[in-house]
Amino acid sequence: MSVFLRCAGVLIAVIAALAVAVLPVRGQTPGLEALVAEALERNPALQAARQRRAAAEQRGPQVASYSDPTFSYTRWLSSPETRVGPQRNVLAFGQKIPYPGKLSLRGDMSDEETAAETARIQSLARDITHEVKRVYYDLYRVDRSLRILDDYLVMLETFTGAAEEKYATGGGTQADVLKSHVEVSEVLKRRITLEGERAALAVRLNAVLSRPSDTPVDQVAAIDTTRYNRAETEVVERALAVRQELAAIDARIRRDELGVRLARLANRPDFTVQASYVTVPKIGGNVAPDAGKDAFGVMLNVNLPLFRKRVRAEVLEARARVEESRYIRENIRDTVAAEVAEAYGRLRHSGRALDIYEQGLIAQAENTVLATLAAYQTGQMGFLDLLDSERMVLRTRLGYVEESSRYRTYLSLLERAAGGSLP
Repeated sequence: MSVFLRCAGVLIAVIAALAVAVLPVRGQTPGLEALVAEALERNPALQAARQRRAAAEQRGPQVASYSDPTFSYTRWLSSPETRVGPQRNVLAFGQKIPYPGKLSLRGDMSDEETAAETARIQSLARDITHEVKRVYYDLYRVDRSLRILDDYLVMLETFTGAAEEKYATGGGTQADVLKSHVEVSEVLKRRITLEGERAALAVRLNAVLSRPSDTPVDQVAAIDTTRYNRAETEVVERALAVRQELAAIDARIRRDELGVRLARLANRPDFTVQASYVTVPKIGGNVAPDAGKDAFGVMLNVNLPLFRKRVRAEVLEARARVEESRYIRENIRDTVAAEVAEAYGRLRHSGRALDIYEQGLIAQAENTVLATLAAYQTGQMGFLDLLDSERMVLRTRLGYVEESSRYRTYLSLLERAAGGSLP
C-alpha cells in the first residue's frame, strides 16, 4: 500500500472518530441528573441549612407562648398577728399575661423567619446544582479533549511512519521526521496538562458531593446540546417571580412590618395575676367567730408604660428596619435582572460561535487537511504544511468541544439566575 493511501485511510478514520467525539446529543444526561440528586442529598452545607430551618420552626412555640407561671412560698419565722390568728405560711401563684396581640405578633414574626430560612435552603440547593453542572461540563470538555488528542496521536504516528518511509527512500527529509516527533511530544505534554486538570475537577466534584477526595469519577461521554431559544424578557419575568433571594427578603419585610406593630404595642401594659393562700392556725382563747380561718387573696399587677420616649424609639427603629429591607429588595431585584442579562448575553454569543463551527468551520478544516495530504503526496506542499493542516483540524475540534461545554455552563448560569429553572 502506498504512503498516500495509508495516510489517507488513517486520516479519514481519525476524522470520523473526531466527529463522533463531538456528536451533538439531545436530551438531559442521566449521569448529570444522578450527580445533582446525590449532591442535594449529601451536601453538608445544605444539610446544615435544613437543620437551621428546623431550629427556626421551633422558635414559634417559644415566643408565642405564655411565660411559666410562678410559685412562691413564705414561712413566717416571726408570725404576724391578725385578728383571726397568726399567719404561718403564704403560698402564691402568679402568671404574667402580655397585652393581647403581642404573643401572636411574635409568633407571626417567627413564622416569617422560617419562611426566609426555607428560601435560603432553596437558594443554596440552586447554587449547588449549578456548581455540579459547571464541574460536569468542565469534565466533559477535558474528557472529550483527551479522546480527541488520542485520536490525533494515532494520526501523527501514521504520518511519522510515512515521513520516515519517504526519508528512507529519498523522497523526504530528516527534518520532516523530527517535526513529526516534536508534534507528538507537544500533544503528550498537552495530555498531561489535561489529566492534571481532570484530577482537580474530580476533587472539586467529590467535595460538592461530600465524597472522599480520591473517589473515582466516571468519564463524561456526552452532554445535552439542545439550544435555548426563549426571549430574555421571559427569563427576567420568571427570575423576578421565583428568585429565592427575593422570597427571603419579602419574608424579612413582612417580619419587619410585624415588628412595627409589635413596637407600637409597647405602650400597652402587660398584666400579672397572682393568687395567694395564707394559713392561719387557731389559737386557744381567740373568741373571734372566724378565728383560725385561712385567708385567700388575689392581686393584679400592671406595668405602666410611662416613658414614651423609649416606645417612640422602638417604633422608629422598627420602621427603619422595614425601609432597610425594602431598599435591600430593590438592590436584589436590580442584581437579579443584571445577572439574567449577563448570563443571557454570554449564552447568545456562545450559541453564535457554535453556529460558526457547525455551519462550515469543521468541514472546511477537514477538507483542507485532505487537500493538503494530496498536495504533500505529489510534492506540491511540504510536511510542515501537512502538520499545520492537522493542527487546524485539532484546534477546530477542541474549540468546538470547549465551546459546547461553555454553552452548557452559561445555560446553567442562566438557570441559576432565573431561580433554578427556565421558562
